[in-house]
This record gives sequence, C-alpha cells and structure tokens, in this order.
Amino acid sequence: MTLATLAPYRNRSIGSTPLSSILTYIQEHNTDGALKDVDEIMLHVQTSNEDAIQFYENFGFEKGELVEGYFKRIDPPDCFVLSKKLR
Repeated sequence: MTLATLAPYRNRSIGSTPLSSILTYIQEHNTDGALKDVDEIMLHVQTSNEDAIQFYENFGFEKGELVEGYFKRIDPPDCFVLSKKLR
C-alpha cells in the first residue's frame, strides 16, 4: 500500500485519518482471526522525505534500518524502515 498526500493538501487530516483508522483497527483486532499474530507494523520511507518520517514518528513509528537501493525509479533510492510495536 502506498500512502501519499500532495503538499498543498497536507495538514488537513487526509493522511492521518486513514492511518489512525488502520492502526486502531489492527490494535482492536490483533487478538484473534487473521490479525492475531500482528505485533509490529513496518514501512519504508525515502530517506529524503523528512515530512513523511516526521508524520509517521508522530504516530509512534521509530526510524530504524537504512536500506540502500530500495527504490528503483526514484532518487535517492535509499529508504529507512520505520516500525511500530503493537504489543
């Protein structure tokens, strides 16, 4: 899944509302069914995308590993893995 909001539309809850809903749903349903084993969410953010990194950190994600050459068609091609523990 890709989540992006064009700069003129940021700070209007366009990205935070769906992300918040997804996180809430997973946290409420990760004790049984298909989500019972989900204990961490991970995502990739381009290293130069400081706004996105800050956005996810505001939701409790932590910046971790640097992956060089992750993106094939954008520059810079490197990304950070951000993760959020659910338990």
